[in-house]
Amino acid sequence: MTGVRACSLPDSCGVQEPGAGWVDQLADVITRRITEKVFPARRGSVPFHTSLRRFVRTNVLSVANAHDAVCPPCEEPQRSVQEFGVWVAEQGFPLTAVQNAYWTGTRQLIDVWGEMGWPGLAPLRHVDDDPTNVPGHVVSQVAATTFEFAEHAMRASVTAYQEATASLRLDGAQRRRTVVETILAAGESRPDPAWDTALGYRLGGSHVGLLLAAADRRQADAVLKNVQSLTGARDRLLLPPDTTQWVAWLGYGRAIPDTMFDTLCRALRDSGLHTAVGRPRPGVGGFCATHREAVRAEGVRDRLAAPSPCLSFRDVSLEDLLLHDRPLATAFVNDELGALADGGHRAARMRETLSAWLSSGTHTATAARLGIHENTVRLRLNAVADILGAGYLERRAELLVALRLCNALSVARA
Repeated sequence: MTGVRACSLPDSCGVQEPGAGWVDQLADVITRRITEKVFPARRGSVPFHTSLRRFVRTNVLSVANAHDAVCPPCEEPQRSVQEFGVWVAEQGFPLTAVQNAYWTGTRQLIDVWGEMGWPGLAPLRHVDDDPTNVPGHVVSQVAATTFEFAEHAMRASVTAYQEATASLRLDGAQRRRTVVETILAAGESRPDPAWDTALGYRLGGSHVGLLLAAADRRQADAVLKNVQSLTGARDRLLLPPDTTQWVAWLGYGRAIPDTMFDTLCRALRDSGLHTAVGRPRPGVGGFCATHREAVRAEGVRDRLAAPSPCLSFRDVSLEDLLLHDRPLATAFVNDELGALADGGHRAARMRETLSAWLSSGTHTATAARLGIHENTVRLRLNAVADILGAGYLERRAELLVALRLCNALSVARA
């Protein structure tokens, strides 16, 4: 595999400043630009941005150290560029993405570093003691060594990408992705007996579809294995992401009780990842349906005020239905709740009490659920009646929906 050489400039390089915040600024700008130009489908994915930024920052440090600029030391740039090639392959991007990422990043590094005034370079490089006025020959040297580094790093990443792609073909990851695409397109049609063999996953029984916002396959597989162990799933299937998250299924030989599904959701919440999960569904049709539900649950995340790390479609199906038109949903909440839709603590307590009372039906059960006195329940419900009017119970269903939407939209409303 081609090595990555560090290229040094003349000994005029020295010390300019003790801080190296400019490295992080460069990494942020370059990461955003590469995402926009090379990986536009992953814009908005925090795990993707975090992983890409780690590779970008290591490359920035490698270039800066090659120029003897003031910055933290760079450890193992060779391993980083190899890992980048493997990472791009696992994400399912073509080989050209590796090349385009390096050329886009290199151009951005030179342009933005220059716009920042070349922080980190030595005082001897500047003209008339102006830290933003760097001699032309120094800029040329910086550009030349930066492109030379990028060329060697790109070759190493390309080789690692090719090796990883061959490995993915060998272990069948790409073949499984194609089979799953066929199954999802077929929907409820009669299953092909060859599908189980091709996937290494049994399509009989019950399935739970998942999306995992993991940084890499290792992290996604570790979470999936843990959930499989906790819930006794007989099979697991993990595919590289086709949008911003890893796609997975857990297979069970029987119907999944609510207690087991609750355990699954808790484990996902505790995993530290943003995840989404569909409801348990049987058969090939269920394999497709639970995946679609996981996708729809994740689609609600940006529309919720305070989404859980694990979004279960079972818990957000109403929000998925009603939040496609956010202004209309907000208007419905305001029309139904009036002053109860305010963002203050008093209105929030009254909404909580009203929701618990409408669900339980008694003052005693409401007080027990909320941990308050029955007299407090009565006082709050009297205040609700003053706001909504004495006949508010005639719109019980509308109120329950409005209260749930109000909770989902609370940040925007406040």
